[in-house]
Amino acid sequence: MFKVNFSNLFKNIFRLNIRQKLILTYVLIVAIPLSILQVNAFYRVRLFTEKEYISNVTFEVEKFRNDINKNVEQYIKATQFILNNQDFIDFVSQYQERNIEDIYSFKVNVLDKIEYLQYVNFNINRIRFFTNNGLLPEVWPTLYQIDRLKNFKFIDQFLSDQKQTSMWKIDNVDLLGPPLNNEEKVVSLYTKVTDLTGHLIGIIEVNMKVDEFFANELSRESNNSAAIILSKSGEIILSNQTPIFLKRLGIDKNKLVQILKQKSKDDEQEGIAYLKINRNSAAFVYTCIPVLGITVYKLILFDELAGKINRITFQMLLQVLILILASSILIFILITLILKRLRQVILSMRAVENGNFDVSIDVKGDDEIDELAMHFMNMVEKLKILIGETVRREVAQKDAQIKALQSQINAHFIYNILENIKMMAEYAENYDVSDAITKLGKMMRYNMNWKRKFVTLKEEIENIQNYIALMNIRYDNEIKLLVNVNEKLLNYEVPKLILQPIIENSITYGIEPKGSGGNIFIDGSIIGDFAVISIIDDGQGIEEDKLSALQAALENDTEAEYYHGQGIALKNVNERIKLAYGKEFGIKVESKFGEFTKVTITLPYAR
Repeated sequence: MFKVNFSNLFKNIFRLNIRQKLILTYVLIVAIPLSILQVNAFYRVRLFTEKEYISNVTFEVEKFRNDINKNVEQYIKATQFILNNQDFIDFVSQYQERNIEDIYSFKVNVLDKIEYLQYVNFNINRIRFFTNNGLLPEVWPTLYQIDRLKNFKFIDQFLSDQKQTSMWKIDNVDLLGPPLNNEEKVVSLYTKVTDLTGHLIGIIEVNMKVDEFFANELSRESNNSAAIILSKSGEIILSNQTPIFLKRLGIDKNKLVQILKQKSKDDEQEGIAYLKINRNSAAFVYTCIPVLGITVYKLILFDELAGKINRITFQMLLQVLILILASSILIFILITLILKRLRQVILSMRAVENGNFDVSIDVKGDDEIDELAMHFMNMVEKLKILIGETVRREVAQKDAQIKALQSQINAHFIYNILENIKMMAEYAENYDVSDAITKLGKMMRYNMNWKRKFVTLKEEIENIQNYIALMNIRYDNEIKLLVNVNEKLLNYEVPKLILQPIIENSITYGIEPKGSGGNIFIDGSIIGDFAVISIIDDGQGIEEDKLSALQAALENDTEAEYYHGQGIALKNVNERIKLAYGKEFGIKVESKFGEFTKVTITLPYAR
């Protein structure tokens, strides 16, 4: 029988040299206890990770449900807007022949408001009304004849059910594009519109792309989770990751749906269930959305997660073992190297303290000293950028002051000349010219007065109204300006002259090339902590390749060849906003060639 002679063991230990004693001490006091603690820690980490993962997925599902409910509110608001528009209801419910003038007036005064509602609600893909009045012509893209829906069985069922006033179609296909085509799916809300006698006037359709309606949850990729949406009518919507899950689990989607329904509780709106699928440990979080009649499931697999944790545990234990052997030999050398590298970082810090930013530290590893060196070098680079931005801002302010001084040199002389011309026009009873000169004078005073860098949005809009009035002298009153701004924003201060360059672009590059006049819409809204100002024109729009170049240049704040054309004004406005408020604010350009151009300005709003 093997017996340990502790007396000889201790004698042998004392005979070891100092380096061997240090190594043995390190192994007994640090390495072995550390290995035991690490194994126990990884076991606890595994349990905690699973719970934390479930918690995170539950939060994602709750957020997903809230996003869907917000989208549902947009559907309802859009539908109520049409139902409450009495002019629209009266026009489509009168069964009589209409002349072209009546139809045109209906298009401009009523349908354009519905289309504008679609523009300001970005997620909504299309708002349509299918009329039962065969005497009305179709006015695309909003007004259609109800016969277009006759081939859809679910519409026939919807119309035959007298008690059902609205219907959700979760996995629908929009066959009336553009912009959709037959391969893209939408979520649609159909609402009946009847008169006081119960006679059907038409059907309102509001739809949104499936991916946008479900907040991109279906296209989100993950190695450990997948989303599945089930409706009471039997419709199944799978995420991109679901087929991979089905292949890994060795079952089809119908079997998976059966398992999910069995494990979820019918009397609970939401919950968590744990299960085994072909020896695979899994769980799912589910929640019901009654208004849509759907249940959202988020499925999680633990096997891959557990495998990763086990592999990490083994790797870490192996690293600890290697570290025990290697550190016993290299510990003194490593201390010397660490102190040497730390000394290099300290010398670089002193150089920066003395004003020398041209320092460089060679980062070769990934330990704490290397991380410190990397963060220090990142800090130096950011300091360089901040100093550059400060210099650039000061130069921009100086340029603005010089331009203001230059514009004031002959300002009084020009005002006096305009006043004399105005008096001559009034003396000759040419009041149109007199009014035009008055508006021109107001614009010049507004543009030349740079004592104030910020003005109220109301002043900006008044300047635009004067500008449009002057442009209509040239275009024979063919340009219409529509303003819809939240009253709280009228006294909100914005950088001076951020609207006129955009309006000028809309006329020069959008409306003028069409040669038939046009409309410009200015919308101002408060969205959360942001003031959002949109300028929309129904001009010829921007070609796709030029739009992509313009958007990329604005987002990356780079010079582009396209800025030598219509984008120069947008670039200048974008730079002024970023200098005033920060890089997270600025402008965004959207356009469809032949239809519209929309420029959105986002500014901070302090309540």
